[in-house]
Amino acid sequence: MLKLILSPSIVCLVSIYFIFSFGQQVKADDLNYPENKLTSPIIAQNQKPRLKFKLPDRGVPNARIGGATRSLTKPVVAIIPSEKIALTNSESPTIFVYISKNEAISGSVKISNESGKELYSSEFKLPEKTGILRIKLPKTLNLETNKLYKWEVKLNFKDNNPIVASKYRTFGWLEKVSLKEDVSTKETWANLNVLAEAGIWYDTLEQLAILRLENPEDKDIQVEWTELLKSVGLNNVADSDILSEVVIIN
Repeated sequence: MLKLILSPSIVCLVSIYFIFSFGQQVKADDLNYPENKLTSPIIAQNQKPRLKFKLPDRGVPNARIGGATRSLTKPVVAIIPSEKIALTNSESPTIFVYISKNEAISGSVKISNESGKELYSSEFKLPEKTGILRIKLPKTLNLETNKLYKWEVKLNFKDNNPIVASKYRTFGWLEKVSLKEDVSTKETWANLNVLAEAGIWYDTLEQLAILRLENPEDKDIQVEWTELLKSVGLNNVADSDILSEVVIIN
């Protein structure tokens, strides 16, 4: 029988080789395993599901400036869906209007019920910059659920020229509705998705505007904002700045 005889020096070298190789493999595994383990959750947290806004089926005539047809070239534009009712779940919703460069001395907002009865009117100071202005309506309006309300925003000038005044005016409709799902306990993006899928225009727009102002470098939020406006035909003002000032009507 053939016997293999190894010298002590060879045995020692072989042992060192296997120990070193095993150690290198364990070290590589230790480095790779945590990397894969930690990366996926971080990516998942940063990924925001795209908003899917669903417009209500009901339309409202003359819902945007220019009557049944809309003119985005006018200096004041209502940020609402064209010829569709815009919903809110808030007691004091925020309405949005785009205001271009002007020489007006002030602005005014008026709220009426569906039959045309004026419920509230107030003047407000105009911002110095042009862009999309937010106007917070007062809780004292006591909006009733499933009732239509018309709002109007116009700019006021020194000469009170009716032709000029007609150009710097816009209006829209809103309806307060109940929301079956409680969004108060949800995180911001989940909340937005619930509002968007329920077709709650004013509340979706308000929360998305706040997110965009608080995160100006977040491209995902910027894309969601512009895509939402473009989805309802507001291409001309979709890339306009959202003004940091909020007009709060008391």
